[in-house]
Amino acid sequence: MKILLLIFILIFTLNAKPDEQLISSKINDVLPEGMSVQSVKKSQLENIYIVDIGDLQPIYASKNGEFFFYGELYAIDQNRLKNTTKDEINLKRKSILDLALTNSDFISFKSNNEKHKVTIFTDVDCGYCRKFHNEINDFNNLGITINYVAFPRSGLASDSYNKIVTAWCSADPKDTLTKMKQGEDLQISLCQDHPVEKHFLLGQKIGITGTPAIIKSNGELLPGYLPPEDLLTRLN
Repeated sequence: MKILLLIFILIFTLNAKPDEQLISSKINDVLPEGMSVQSVKKSQLENIYIVDIGDLQPIYASKNGEFFFYGELYAIDQNRLKNTTKDEINLKRKSILDLALTNSDFISFKSNNEKHKVTIFTDVDCGYCRKFHNEINDFNNLGITINYVAFPRSGLASDSYNKIVTAWCSADPKDTLTKMKQGEDLQISLCQDHPVEKHFLLGQKIGITGTPAIIKSNGELLPGYLPPEDLLTRLN
């Protein structure tokens, strides 16, 4: 792992432009142990650079690396304000999910006339997760495919964890998940190769604190329950 990290740092250094090298060096000198600059790129603001330090939110550094700030950067788009930091966070969240998840991770409820796909971090015992799932056909009929990943809110040593693992280990995950969300008491069955722990840690990494947590295809997080028509509006 250390060798791969060293190779990544060497490649980043060789490909970096002088300003980016300087910024990277300056910021790395003051970052806490365990954090390092992952990438540096120009922002929309002249002489200000966006620095990825491994967190969801970037920092912004001056061209010489002598100054930086951690906060939100807004652009004036005609007569509206646009949160460019939020765009960067969405981009990072999307990148993390795209790298970590494949189709085999999901319990999917596909729309026959798919217009949108969303990733939903869900829990079987969450009231609003159950309400959301009770309307799954309405979401599908509106052209929204639902890709569930697991996020047992009570943690990895809980009844909710065992229940949702059972769904992912089932021979018929969709049916098992549906029955559990309807309150049926099913026999717990734990397998070895389930992705639930990975999903839970991934959710924590991208800022999930509750369920349902809806992730749009651009990486934007929509926390909490949304009715079908409202979700469609947000997706459009």
